[in-house]
Amino acid sequence: MGIKNVKIKNIFIDHYKYLGKYENSLKIYDPPPRSLILSPFNLIFDAIDRLFVVSFEDDPIYYRVELQIFHKLDTDYPLVILYRKDNMVDVYYTNEVVISNRKKMLTDLFVNASFNQLEEIEFTFQFDDTGLNAFLLLEDKLEQEIELKIKENRPGRELASILAPMSATSKEPEYFPIVFLNKFGMVIKRNTEISVKIHGVARNTTEMPVQINGRDVYTAHYSLQTIISNWNNVFTGSIDPIIINAPSLKISDNNIDFVLKNNSGYYEINKISGRNEEDHTISFEFSPAVPNLFSLRSKTKIKGRFSCIIDEKKGIFAGEYYLARTRDIIEFSITPTKGWQPFPGKLWLKNYKWTSSIQIQDIEDIKISSNWRRIIG
Repeated sequence: MGIKNVKIKNIFIDHYKYLGKYENSLKIYDPPPRSLILSPFNLIFDAIDRLFVVSFEDDPIYYRVELQIFHKLDTDYPLVILYRKDNMVDVYYTNEVVISNRKKMLTDLFVNASFNQLEEIEFTFQFDDTGLNAFLLLEDKLEQEIELKIKENRPGRELASILAPMSATSKEPEYFPIVFLNKFGMVIKRNTEISVKIHGVARNTTEMPVQINGRDVYTAHYSLQTIISNWNNVFTGSIDPIIINAPSLKISDNNIDFVLKNNSGYYEINKISGRNEEDHTISFEFSPAVPNLFSLRSKTKIKGRFSCIIDEKKGIFAGEYYLARTRDIIEFSITPTKGWQPFPGKLWLKNYKWTSSIQIQDIEDIKISSNWRRIIG
């Protein structure tokens, strides 16, 4: 018997149980300890304020529309993605401010994307005690109208939060995509007015084949607080050590905050955090703490775990890390392994693996080569 009801209510991993309380033995180090650390991590944030996505049926060209809203300089700017049946996407916007940092991401996620600037995109995106009130109207590159309306009427509407399932067309993506949909809701059928018109023809909104939290819903969702980041963009080049000048175990460098552990003089990375323009944070906590790479003894191998925290929500997703040092070369890999997705099948994030090779000649000559690969099958 197939699944008939999917429950969505802040489904996270047991952060503390998964991480445990592992510590590094001093036997992994070659003395003496040094007052510095080496970090191969980076977090680059995107700036989407909120979004909605609606799927529909029977149109010969399109099957889904997505509206993203960017709040810049006290103004809301729209970006619309029209998903096409020929595996292309058409992207529409009115101001370059919303597309300047996103072309790379969109072309990585989709094989073919076209970018189209319009003079006007009409939209409304409001939420109150009865739910979502949204409207979208634009003219596509065929000079035909795309129109969408949603009006929920559900007093006391409850919202949840999920990590959005993401994939990439490339076998070597540029980063791991974190798209956290906070204040998230599926559009519930009952008491909702919804219409999609493509080139003047009404199209039926696709319905989910299962219930969500015991309710019939459309294949349509929205997020009032969207937190997006690229984790560990691929990089090849030189990196600099971070000098520990004070006894504080909290330091910052290159837009990342570190919480360190002093293991008998060897500084280890217990947690990293990044922060976006709206003061939302994405963090990764490690168990055991990522050891001090400079002082790691040759022929040492370490296996550890990590768990992701977004704002105060712990256990968004989790996984494992591996370290091995052979003379001057450190091989460091990360594999996401645990999370939740609303559909059966292989967990999407398990398709990603990050590997890096760090060569330490001396404190002024450190090189790294890193990449992500998708593990297919």
